[in-house]
Amino acid sequence: MNQSHSIVGTHATILIADLRGFSTLMESVPSTLMVDLLNRFFGLMAKIVKRHGGMIDKLMGDAIMAVFGVPNRRPDDLIRALNCAVEMQLGMIDLSHRNERQGEPRLYAGIALSTGDVMAGSFGSEVYNEYTVIGSPVNLASRIESYAMRGQILLSEATYRAAGDAIQIGTVHEVQVKGRASPVMLYELKAVTQPHLLRVPMVEVRKTPRVLVDFPAVFQRVEDKRVLPERIVGQVQDIGYFGLCVDLPVALPPYSEVMMSMAPEFGLDSQVEVYARVLRSRPHQDRFRTNLQFTNIDTPGHRRIKHYVDHILWGN
Repeated sequence: MNQSHSIVGTHATILIADLRGFSTLMESVPSTLMVDLLNRFFGLMAKIVKRHGGMIDKLMGDAIMAVFGVPNRRPDDLIRALNCAVEMQLGMIDLSHRNERQGEPRLYAGIALSTGDVMAGSFGSEVYNEYTVIGSPVNLASRIESYAMRGQILLSEATYRAAGDAIQIGTVHEVQVKGRASPVMLYELKAVTQPHLLRVPMVEVRKTPRVLVDFPAVFQRVEDKRVLPERIVGQVQDIGYFGLCVDLPVALPPYSEVMMSMAPEFGLDSQVEVYARVLRSRPHQDRFRTNLQFTNIDTPGHRRIKHYVDHILWGN
Protein backbone atom coordinates (compact mmCIF):
# COMPACT_ATOMS: atom_id res chain seq x y z
CA MET A 1 0.00 0.00 0.00
CA ASN A 2 1.27 3.46 -0.87
CA GLN A 3 1.85 6.04 1.86
CA SER A 4 -1.26 8.11 2.41
CA HIS A 5 -1.24 11.94 2.38
CA SER A 6 -4.10 14.10 3.61
CA ILE A 7 -6.06 15.90 0.91
CA VAL A 8 -5.64 19.67 1.14
CA GLY A 9 -6.57 22.67 -0.93
CA THR A 10 -3.69 24.68 -2.37
CA HIS A 11 -2.68 27.00 -5.20
CA ALA A 12 -0.50 25.53 -7.93
CA THR A 13 0.61 25.74 -11.55
CA ILE A 14 0.06 22.71 -13.76
CA LEU A 15 2.45 22.02 -16.66
CA ILE A 16 1.71 19.43 -19.35
CA ALA A 17 4.21 18.66 -22.13
CA ASP A 18 3.03 16.39 -24.92
CA LEU A 19 4.86 15.07 -27.99
CA ARG A 20 3.33 16.37 -31.21
CA GLY A 21 2.39 13.75 -33.78
CA PHE A 22 3.94 10.87 -31.86
CA SER A 23 0.95 8.56 -32.39
CA THR A 24 1.40 8.87 -36.16
CA LEU A 25 5.17 8.51 -35.86
CA MET A 26 4.77 5.23 -33.94
CA GLU A 27 3.27 3.62 -37.02
CA SER A 28 6.47 4.15 -39.03
CA VAL A 29 9.25 3.16 -36.59
CA PRO A 30 10.17 -0.16 -34.92
CA SER A 31 8.70 -0.64 -31.46
CA THR A 32 12.16 -0.73 -29.86
CA LEU A 33 13.01 2.67 -31.33
CA MET A 34 9.61 4.02 -30.30
CA VAL A 35 10.28 3.04 -26.68
CA ASP A 36 13.78 4.49 -26.83
CA LEU A 37 12.51 7.82 -28.24
CA LEU A 38 9.82 8.02 -25.60
CA ASN A 39 12.23 7.30 -22.77
CA ARG A 40 14.66 9.94 -24.04
CA PHE A 41 11.83 12.47 -23.98
CA PHE A 42 10.65 11.50 -20.50
CA GLY A 43 14.22 11.43 -19.17
CA LEU A 44 14.97 14.91 -20.46
CA MET A 45 11.68 16.36 -19.22
CA ALA A 46 12.08 14.79 -15.77
CA LYS A 47 15.57 16.26 -15.31
CA ILE A 48 14.35 19.74 -16.20
CA VAL A 49 11.31 19.50 -13.88
CA LYS A 50 13.56 18.35 -11.02
CA ARG A 51 16.05 21.17 -11.68
CA HIS A 52 13.26 23.73 -11.32
CA GLY A 53 11.80 22.19 -8.18
CA GLY A 54 8.58 20.83 -9.68
CA MET A 55 6.85 17.56 -8.85
CA ILE A 56 6.29 15.02 -11.60
CA ASP A 57 2.65 14.04 -11.18
CA LYS A 58 2.31 11.39 -13.86
CA LEU A 59 3.30 10.12 -17.31
CA MET A 60 0.35 9.86 -19.69
CA GLY A 61 1.06 8.01 -22.93
CA ASP A 62 3.38 10.45 -24.74
CA ALA A 63 2.86 13.30 -22.24
CA ILE A 64 4.23 14.31 -18.86
CA MET A 65 2.40 16.34 -16.20
CA ALA A 66 4.28 18.34 -13.57
CA VAL A 67 3.02 20.50 -10.72
CA PHE A 68 4.61 23.52 -9.07
CA GLY A 69 3.23 24.35 -5.62
CA VAL A 70 2.88 20.88 -4.08
CA PRO A 71 3.53 19.35 -1.69
CA ASN A 72 4.90 22.70 -0.46
CA ARG A 73 4.14 26.17 -1.82
CA ARG A 74 6.87 28.67 -2.63
CA PRO A 75 6.53 32.33 -3.62
CA ASP A 76 8.19 31.71 -7.00
CA ASP A 77 6.25 28.58 -8.01
CA LEU A 78 4.86 30.22 -11.15
CA ILE A 79 8.21 31.71 -12.25
CA ARG A 80 9.89 28.33 -11.83
CA ALA A 81 7.14 26.65 -13.86
CA LEU A 82 7.49 29.20 -16.68
CA ASN A 83 11.27 28.82 -16.80
CA CYS A 84 10.86 25.06 -16.75
CA ALA A 85 8.59 25.20 -19.80
CA VAL A 86 11.05 27.34 -21.79
CA GLU A 87 13.98 25.09 -20.88
CA MET A 88 11.92 22.10 -21.98
CA GLN A 89 11.55 23.59 -25.46
CA LEU A 90 15.26 24.45 -25.57
CA GLY A 91 16.03 20.88 -24.54
CA MET A 92 13.75 19.50 -27.27
CA ILE A 93 15.82 21.27 -29.92
CA ASP A 94 19.01 19.62 -28.63
CA LEU A 95 17.25 16.25 -28.44
CA SER A 96 16.01 16.53 -32.03
CA HIS A 97 19.49 17.46 -33.27
CA ARG A 98 20.95 14.38 -31.56
CA ASN A 99 18.24 12.18 -33.05
CA GLU A 100 18.83 13.64 -36.51
CA ARG A 101 22.58 12.96 -36.32
CA GLN A 102 21.73 9.33 -35.58
CA GLY A 103 19.32 9.11 -38.50
CA GLU A 104 16.30 9.02 -36.18
CA PRO A 105 13.10 11.12 -36.17
CA ARG A 106 13.03 14.61 -34.72
CA LEU A 107 10.68 15.10 -31.79
CA TYR A 108 8.59 18.17 -30.97
CA ALA A 109 6.51 19.04 -27.92
CA GLY A 110 3.60 21.32 -27.20
CA ILE A 111 3.35 22.68 -23.65
CA ALA A 112 0.50 24.17 -21.62
CA LEU A 113 0.44 25.88 -18.22
CA SER A 114 -2.61 26.53 -16.07
CA THR A 115 -2.70 28.13 -12.61
CA GLY A 116 -5.33 28.01 -9.87
CA ASP A 117 -6.74 26.29 -6.82
CA VAL A 118 -6.45 22.50 -6.71
CA MET A 119 -6.93 19.65 -4.25
CA ALA A 120 -3.69 17.76 -3.53
CA GLY A 121 -3.18 14.53 -1.64
CA SER A 122 -3.59 10.77 -1.78
CA PHE A 123 -6.55 9.65 -3.88
CA GLY A 124 -7.68 6.05 -4.04
CA SER A 125 -8.23 3.31 -1.49
CA GLU A 126 -6.34 1.09 0.95
CA VAL A 127 -5.59 -1.24 -1.95
CA TYR A 128 -4.09 1.44 -4.15
CA ASN A 129 -3.70 5.20 -3.89
CA GLU A 130 -1.50 7.86 -5.43
CA TYR A 131 -0.48 11.39 -4.61
CA THR A 132 -1.84 13.73 -7.26
CA VAL A 133 -3.77 16.95 -7.82
CA ILE A 134 -7.29 17.42 -9.16
CA GLY A 135 -9.32 20.47 -10.03
CA SER A 136 -10.33 22.83 -12.81
CA PRO A 137 -6.76 24.06 -13.55
CA VAL A 138 -5.68 20.45 -14.22
CA ASN A 139 -8.54 19.88 -16.66
CA LEU A 140 -7.90 23.22 -18.34
CA ALA A 141 -4.18 22.49 -18.78
CA SER A 142 -5.10 19.25 -20.54
CA ARG A 143 -7.47 21.09 -22.87
CA ILE A 144 -4.99 23.88 -23.60
CA GLU A 145 -2.21 21.38 -24.36
CA SER A 146 -4.31 19.94 -27.19
CA TYR A 147 -4.09 23.34 -28.95
CA ALA A 148 -0.32 23.80 -28.63
CA MET A 149 1.68 23.48 -31.84
CA ARG A 150 5.15 21.99 -31.99
CA GLY A 151 7.62 24.10 -30.05
CA GLN A 152 4.85 26.26 -28.60
CA ILE A 153 3.99 27.14 -24.98
CA LEU A 154 0.42 28.23 -24.25
CA LEU A 155 -0.77 29.86 -21.02
CA SER A 156 -4.20 30.03 -19.45
CA GLU A 157 -5.57 33.47 -18.64
CA ALA A 158 -4.96 32.92 -14.92
CA THR A 159 -1.32 32.03 -15.58
CA TYR A 160 -0.87 35.03 -17.87
CA ARG A 161 -2.35 37.47 -15.35
CA ALA A 162 -0.43 36.02 -12.40
CA ALA A 163 2.87 36.25 -14.31
CA GLY A 164 2.43 39.96 -15.03
CA ASP A 165 5.58 41.66 -16.33
CA ALA A 166 7.65 38.50 -15.77
CA ILE A 167 6.73 37.29 -19.27
CA GLN A 168 6.53 38.41 -22.88
CA ILE A 169 3.70 37.04 -24.99
CA GLY A 170 2.97 36.66 -28.68
CA THR A 171 -0.39 35.81 -30.21
CA VAL A 172 -3.57 35.68 -28.16
CA HIS A 173 -6.53 33.57 -29.28
CA GLU A 174 -10.02 32.90 -28.00
CA VAL A 175 -11.04 29.27 -28.32
CA GLN A 176 -13.94 27.10 -27.23
CA VAL A 177 -12.64 24.16 -25.21
CA LYS A 178 -14.55 21.04 -24.30
CA GLY A 179 -16.18 21.19 -20.89
CA ARG A 180 -16.28 25.01 -20.74
CA ALA A 181 -19.44 27.00 -21.40
CA SER A 182 -17.52 30.21 -22.19
CA PRO A 183 -14.60 30.71 -24.58
CA VAL A 184 -11.07 30.51 -23.16
CA MET A 185 -8.22 32.90 -23.89
CA LEU A 186 -4.89 31.30 -24.84
CA TYR A 187 -1.65 33.29 -24.56
CA GLU A 188 1.49 32.23 -26.44
CA LEU A 189 4.59 32.55 -24.27
CA LYS A 190 7.56 34.14 -26.03
CA ALA A 191 9.96 34.79 -23.14
CA VAL A 192 10.36 34.79 -19.37
CA THR A 193 12.14 37.84 -17.94
CA GLN A 194 12.77 36.61 -14.36
CA PRO A 195 15.21 35.81 -12.87
CA HIS A 196 16.84 36.54 -16.25
CA LEU A 197 15.68 36.74 -19.87
CA LEU A 198 14.94 33.32 -21.35
CA ARG A 199 13.36 33.17 -24.81
CA VAL A 200 11.24 30.40 -26.25
CA PRO A 201 13.16 29.07 -29.28
CA MET A 202 11.69 29.33 -32.76
CA VAL A 203 11.17 25.83 -34.10
CA GLU A 204 9.79 26.39 -37.59
CA VAL A 205 11.95 27.90 -40.31
CA ARG A 206 9.53 30.38 -41.89
CA LYS A 207 11.50 31.04 -45.09
CA THR A 208 11.18 27.64 -46.74
CA PRO A 209 10.21 26.77 -50.31
CA ARG A 210 6.52 27.14 -51.16
CA VAL A 211 5.06 25.95 -54.44
CA LEU A 212 1.81 27.18 -55.99
CA VAL A 213 -0.65 24.33 -56.56
CA ASP A 214 -4.34 23.85 -57.21
CA PHE A 215 -5.74 20.50 -56.14
CA PRO A 216 -8.41 19.23 -53.73
CA ALA A 217 -7.77 17.63 -50.35
CA VAL A 218 -10.04 16.21 -47.67
CA PHE A 219 -9.84 17.50 -44.10
CA GLN A 220 -11.27 15.98 -40.93
CA ARG A 221 -11.25 17.63 -37.51
CA VAL A 222 -9.33 15.94 -34.68
CA GLU A 223 -10.60 16.16 -31.10
CA ASP A 224 -9.08 14.36 -28.09
CA LYS A 225 -6.83 12.49 -30.57
CA ARG A 226 -9.91 11.11 -32.39
CA VAL A 227 -10.50 11.82 -36.08
CA LEU A 228 -14.11 12.99 -36.52
CA PRO A 229 -16.11 11.47 -39.40
CA GLU A 230 -17.16 14.76 -41.06
CA ARG A 231 -15.18 15.33 -44.27
CA ILE A 232 -14.39 18.89 -45.40
CA VAL A 233 -13.21 19.28 -48.99
CA GLY A 234 -10.78 22.13 -49.55
CA GLN A 235 -8.68 23.45 -52.42
CA VAL A 236 -4.94 23.64 -51.66
CA GLN A 237 -3.36 26.89 -52.92
CA ASP A 238 0.28 26.42 -51.92
CA ILE A 239 2.32 23.86 -50.03
CA GLY A 240 5.79 23.66 -48.51
CA TYR A 241 7.92 21.56 -46.18
CA PHE A 242 6.22 22.78 -43.00
CA GLY A 243 2.68 23.70 -43.97
CA LEU A 244 0.18 24.77 -46.60
CA CYS A 245 -2.52 27.27 -47.51
CA VAL A 246 -5.99 25.96 -48.37
CA ASP A 247 -9.41 27.43 -49.16
CA LEU A 248 -12.10 25.77 -47.03
CA PRO A 249 -15.90 26.10 -46.98
CA VAL A 250 -15.87 26.64 -43.18
CA ALA A 251 -13.77 28.66 -40.74
CA LEU A 252 -11.63 26.56 -38.39
CA PRO A 253 -10.53 28.05 -35.05
CA PRO A 254 -6.82 28.80 -34.46
CA TYR A 255 -4.78 25.91 -32.99
CA SER A 256 -7.47 23.34 -33.88
CA GLU A 257 -6.10 20.11 -35.36
CA VAL A 258 -7.07 18.42 -38.61
CA MET A 259 -6.08 15.33 -40.57
CA MET A 260 -5.52 15.98 -44.28
CA SER A 261 -5.87 13.26 -46.92
CA MET A 262 -4.48 13.49 -50.46
CA ALA A 263 -3.69 10.92 -53.16
CA PRO A 264 -3.83 11.72 -56.91
CA GLU A 265 -1.34 14.60 -56.88
CA PHE A 266 1.32 12.38 -55.34
CA GLY A 267 1.13 9.58 -57.87
CA LEU A 268 0.24 7.05 -55.18
CA ASP A 269 -2.30 4.26 -55.00
CA SER A 270 -2.91 4.89 -51.31
CA GLN A 271 -3.79 8.16 -49.60
CA VAL A 272 -1.26 10.43 -47.97
CA GLU A 273 -2.42 11.38 -44.48
CA VAL A 274 -0.79 14.14 -42.46
CA TYR A 275 -1.84 16.03 -39.35
CA ALA A 276 -1.76 19.81 -39.10
CA ARG A 277 -2.88 22.70 -36.92
CA VAL A 278 -4.63 25.89 -37.93
CA LEU A 279 -2.50 29.03 -37.73
CA ARG A 280 -5.13 31.44 -39.03
CA SER A 281 -8.33 31.52 -41.07
CA ARG A 282 -9.77 34.57 -42.84
CA PRO A 283 -12.68 35.16 -45.27
CA HIS A 284 -11.65 35.00 -48.92
CA GLN A 285 -14.34 35.41 -51.57
CA ASP A 286 -16.98 32.83 -50.60
CA ARG A 287 -14.60 30.58 -48.63
CA PHE A 288 -12.04 30.77 -45.83
CA ARG A 289 -8.33 30.94 -46.67
CA THR A 290 -6.64 28.85 -44.00
CA ASN A 291 -2.96 28.53 -43.13
CA LEU A 292 -1.91 25.22 -41.60
CA GLN A 293 1.28 24.01 -39.92
CA PHE A 294 2.17 20.31 -40.03
CA THR A 295 2.10 18.72 -36.58
CA ASN A 296 5.09 16.45 -37.16
CA ILE A 297 7.66 16.63 -39.94
CA ASP A 298 9.22 13.16 -39.83
CA THR A 299 6.27 10.90 -40.66
CA PRO A 300 5.95 8.94 -43.94
CA GLY A 301 3.14 11.26 -45.06
CA HIS A 302 5.23 14.36 -44.50
CA ARG A 303 8.23 12.84 -46.29
CA ARG A 304 6.02 12.24 -49.34
CA ILE A 305 4.92 15.87 -49.28
CA LYS A 306 8.54 17.03 -49.07
CA HIS A 307 9.41 14.78 -52.04
CA TYR A 308 6.48 16.27 -53.98
CA VAL A 309 7.64 19.83 -53.25
CA ASP A 310 11.22 18.96 -54.21
CA HIS A 311 10.02 17.35 -57.44
CA ILE A 312 8.16 20.53 -58.47
CA LEU A 313 11.08 22.76 -57.49
CA TRP A 314 13.99 20.74 -58.80
CA GLY A 315 12.45 18.07 -61.03
CA ASN A 316 14.13 15.15 -59.25
